[in-house]
Amino acid sequence: MKKGISAVAGGLIILAILFTTIIPLIILMQNSYAIFLNESNSRRIFDTDRISESLAVEVSQDTETKQLVLILSNNGPVYVRVVRVWAIDVAMQRSIRDDGPCLIEEPPSLPPGANSTLNLQHCIDKFTGIVQFLVVTERGRIFSSNRVNLTSGHLIDIVFPYTLTLSIINMKRGATYDVHVEPLGEGSVSPETFTYKATASNENVTVAFGVTAGKYRVSLYENGILAKIKWNPRIVYIPDTTAVIFDLGRKEYQSVPLEIIFYTPRKVLVRQSEEESFDVGIWVQLPREALEPVEINLIDASRINVNGPSNIIRELTCMTSSGFILQPGQRAMAAMCTLTVHGGGKPGEKYDLTIIVNEGAIKGNGFYSSLNYENKKTESTPITVQIIKGTPGPPE
Repeated sequence: MKKGISAVAGGLIILAILFTTIIPLIILMQNSYAIFLNESNSRRIFDTDRISESLAVEVSQDTETKQLVLILSNNGPVYVRVVRVWAIDVAMQRSIRDDGPCLIEEPPSLPPGANSTLNLQHCIDKFTGIVQFLVVTERGRIFSSNRVNLTSGHLIDIVFPYTLTLSIINMKRGATYDVHVEPLGEGSVSPETFTYKATASNENVTVAFGVTAGKYRVSLYENGILAKIKWNPRIVYIPDTTAVIFDLGRKEYQSVPLEIIFYTPRKVLVRQSEEESFDVGIWVQLPREALEPVEINLIDASRINVNGPSNIIRELTCMTSSGFILQPGQRAMAAMCTLTVHGGGKPGEKYDLTIIVNEGAIKGNGFYSSLNYENKKTESTPITVQIIKGTPGPPE
């Protein structure tokens, strides 16, 4: 019986040890592991938020007071709280203020997409040199501004925090384009207008405007008239939109043959064994299907000939005029020729003459495309030369 009591007593002692030492130890280890997991997760979240911070820092000036301001823009997906702003003398690589950072007002807290402006004139008063601002966030990230050159604590010209780039593509050669950027509210821009004259067809140009945050109307004018294209004028919001493209539409220019038009008499009477001269007008026309004006820059008189009996033809002389511009469907005189014929043969005999403008006698260049334009070989309708005796009558 004594042995049974001893066994029971031993079992009770073992249970007491289990409940007083081992189980609390297990519970302690479980709690410690839970605390470790929670702390690890917190640090992981902190590191993720820290690396996700994105803060744009730009130096500018108040448009009225000309005091230096710092523009902060939260471009990231997390909340950003600024705790310090330092002004650094770039040449000496030290803080401009010896007593600490610049920021003395309430530190700004920026939710995603928010902007804030800090007046930092007190920090750089009377400073001359190159300065850069360093912004420190609550999570320990450091963001730097652009470097600016100061004279007695002031910028010579206003510094714009944002840039609006505008592109005009597929312009027409010779056309003048004007871009107007108009603030619709408190924004400011420099320059407000831009003018460009295209020197080639389908030419492209890009220009940059310095702007502050705000709403703007952007307009494109072609030769003083609002360009008839989609989304012109256009309303943009800075900094949401930083680029605008005006596409005027590309044109595939193709050369077409120049047309030749003759102004000749139908019939010429010449007395037997004598000479008679008459005029032949040669005009050039640009077909209506041409897509651009053409500048006629060459008329080769040596490629203008007359075809007919050699005993009739005496001389063909031509006065040419070039350096003019033809619009599609327009014509102009290219040459005025004088043809002298001889009355060889018997009275009553008739001969046919034709004026020939050979290929390439008249050439030009497209006003927009600079393509080559020229005529094909063209013959006039026949000119009848009749030999008469005595005083000739008027031509029919």
